[in-house]
Amino acid sequence: MLVSDKQLITGKNRRVQASMGMLAEERRMHLVEWTRSAGLIDANEAADKLAVAVETVRRDLDVLQRRGLLRRVHGGAIATEKFAHEFTIPERENRSPQEKQQIADVASKYIPEEGAIIVDGGTTCAALGPYLLDKPKLLVITNSVRLANTIAESSTKLYMLAGRVRSTSLSSVGARTVEDLQDLNALVAFIGTNGISNDGTFTAYDTDEALVKKAMMRNSVEKIAMADQTKFESTYPASFARPKDFDRLVTTVNAPQREVDRMTAAGVEVVLA
Repeated sequence: MLVSDKQLITGKNRRVQASMGMLAEERRMHLVEWTRSAGLIDANEAADKLAVAVETVRRDLDVLQRRGLLRRVHGGAIATEKFAHEFTIPERENRSPQEKQQIADVASKYIPEEGAIIVDGGTTCAALGPYLLDKPKLLVITNSVRLANTIAESSTKLYMLAGRVRSTSLSSVGARTVEDLQDLNALVAFIGTNGISNDGTFTAYDTDEALVKKAMMRNSVEKIAMADQTKFESTYPASFARPKDFDRLVTTVNAPQREVDRMTAAGVEVVLA
């Protein structure tokens, strides 16, 4: 049987396409494994590791999201099983540590030399710790056990809020914490968030934590949100604030531009770290 040149070319193309398909699946398997082990994957870093164009990685991530194997976020993706549950302290500390430090460095410029401030729980706000040391005229009100441990032995005055301590966040929460906040007032509140949904709503994993965040904001003159780029386009069960509720948002330079524009349109001053 004679085979035409056209048939030969077609057969070769099929073999090449099949080979490329296998390579793509192998590449996607690596992407899923990396997101599961680290909780977060950056598209640019993944492209370097795989020696492919970043556009290729983005297409792979889109495919994997449609399969339900991960969730796309700005700049990369989060593994679905890690997104579905609350991150532990070690997991949080390993997520964007450099960005959190940059945010804390910029946010520290808004710490007054005297008076009272409120600092929320969470690893992003905890990064403010070194900037709060040895300020004898400053009172730090916090529900963060980790932050309290950082500044307790310095000359800075410390008020640790009462309440039940959650093991996943090492923060005091609940009705007792909210009650404790009722008689306390602050010049500035530094507030963290688990996620910022597509409509700009600030959300938390735990309803008790959300109530504490609301109380912190209610008793502060100025409200500053601290969130890195991974927090955008992510939604958790408990809502606690809208963009208009904040005076300022300190975030990273690679935050989604549309979300930055949304915050700005709501009257929030966005400061990029």
